[in-house]
Amino acid sequence: MSQIDVAGPSSSGGAWGMRYPGLTMQTAGRNTVKEFTGMWPLKPDADLEALQAALVPGGTWTPPDTNFAESTTALGLIRTARWFVARTQDFDGYTLFFVTQFDGSLPKYFDDFVLNGKENLLAAWGQCLGCPDGPDATAADVVEFIARGQIKTLACYDFVPELSNSQIFKAQDWYLKAQKFQRALATGDGDLEAKVDAYLKELAEPSPSVPSVAVIDTDVAQQWQYEDVAEYLSR
Repeated sequence: MSQIDVAGPSSSGGAWGMRYPGLTMQTAGRNTVKEFTGMWPLKPDADLEALQAALVPGGTWTPPDTNFAESTTALGLIRTARWFVARTQDFDGYTLFFVTQFDGSLPKYFDDFVLNGKENLLAAWGQCLGCPDGPDATAADVVEFIARGQIKTLACYDFVPELSNSQIFKAQDWYLKAQKFQRALATGDGDLEAKVDAYLKELAEPSPSVPSVAVIDTDVAQQWQYEDVAEYLSR
């Protein structure tokens, strides 16, 4: 890649040494959705089963009383994330790709990424060449390595970017409470004032997080994966 093709340091991502601020998705609302795409060369002996095991319910997440999906939901930012592997001309062997979209800014996203902890981060990026994994390495060191793998995204789509995760949770919560209230009124019995008071009291309560999920293809070893894409494209 020529020097002119490489973007200079971005003010929004400068804290993590990023070259590109990422695409911004925003409409008339106050919320902003950003994206990050990255690629890193896999080690020849990369353990993709260990990578997958860390990202599913009941997997090897730390602490063991939670899982990747629950911990990610608790951060309140990430809308989607995916990992996949492919061959590229940039590295010998295989390359790990990571694509994610999230509310807020890149610095905030990577600041919160540190909260996943070194052990959890290494379960995925520890399979990559050059990832700092020694005893003196920190979660911030791993996140800085992740940030350096950034590549540009040409185009991106996001559903209702003006609504943040917390607003979506609140809308879901209020809908269910309103539905319950309407059904209570439809019965025609009981004290109307008491029903209204109970409904307003419920609306004032915090909205719980809607459960999130992480999945893997458990039959991936028996299916085509990377090698025959070029063959299919040439048909």
